[in-house]
Amino acid sequence: MVDRGLLYREWKQNQVVILLSIVFLVLANPLTVYHTYSQYQGCLAHSDPQYCTFTLDYDINSMIEINWVIGIILAVCLIGFERSKGTMDFLLSLPYKRSQIFQTKFWLGTFVIIISQLVGFLLAWLLILFLKPEQVNFFEHDSVGVMIISFMFYSLVVAAGTLTGNVFAQLLTAFATAVLPYLIIVLPFSNIEIITGIRIWELFPNIEYYFDFENKLMNFTPIGYVDSSWVFESKYLLIIPAVMGILFYFIGYISFEKHHNERNGYFFLWKTLDRPIQILVIVLGVLGFGIVGYSAGESIVGYMIGMVIGGVVGFLISYFSIYKKVRR
Repeated sequence: MVDRGLLYREWKQNQVVILLSIVFLVLANPLTVYHTYSQYQGCLAHSDPQYCTFTLDYDINSMIEINWVIGIILAVCLIGFERSKGTMDFLLSLPYKRSQIFQTKFWLGTFVIIISQLVGFLLAWLLILFLKPEQVNFFEHDSVGVMIISFMFYSLVVAAGTLTGNVFAQLLTAFATAVLPYLIIVLPFSNIEIITGIRIWELFPNIEYYFDFENKLMNFTPIGYVDSSWVFESKYLLIIPAVMGILFYFIGYISFEKHHNERNGYFFLWKTLDRPIQILVIVLGVLGFGIVGYSAGESIVGYMIGMVIGGVVGFLISYFSIYKKVRR
């Protein structure tokens, strides 16, 4: 599955990024514990001890909340930069199967993300045993959750890289996918509200049901996990990003295995995606700018003007992004 020669090649090519990623992911969790302990010691030195407590609240001030960013960086380095620089062409010409290349790249990044954070978790756990804080909130839940969410974002950006021909396209596709489930429901509903004058929340038994629906919708939207409020939810909520990460893995694997590299430099490697995505971008532009136009003056005229502007903007962005080849 993972070839040693390819693994060595990836290590040598991305050695600095991998080492910095490992250092950051290993130290983030124990540094969270030490930083809180330092604040506690500072409080003891300058205040009455009765007002000082050594409490670890991973839902408030945890350094590990941005660990998912490392997953994005690794995915861009392992896939996107190779596309943009043209080294992917050389790699695909070597006597390796496409599946071997993908599996080596994917599992190298996954190993760095998961194992490094596990080591950081162990170090933080030992620090907690040694320093003995008065209370520890969400330590295990937040630590494990961040691992899963880091894997999800890594898998998402890798999958985007297997569909696209350059770094910009990879990141834009990943971001669009991360917010798309929310947009394709909220934007149409918001436009229906403007046209009919009926508030969507009024269709629910009460306002609490509406907000509950909105929260559940965000649970199925990858970008929603950037906010650490998920830590207050049931631990079973983490099954959703775990499943999404696995789904993105299979999408990336199939795309890398089946799609050729002839369109290197274009937005999408698979030409069939060009037109449907362009139409989707235009539709979202029309709906989004329509809402903005209506909000500016709360009039149908502003709404129509906004839709026209959104259609033009969506067309120009999609045309110059999708159909124009990026020069190396």
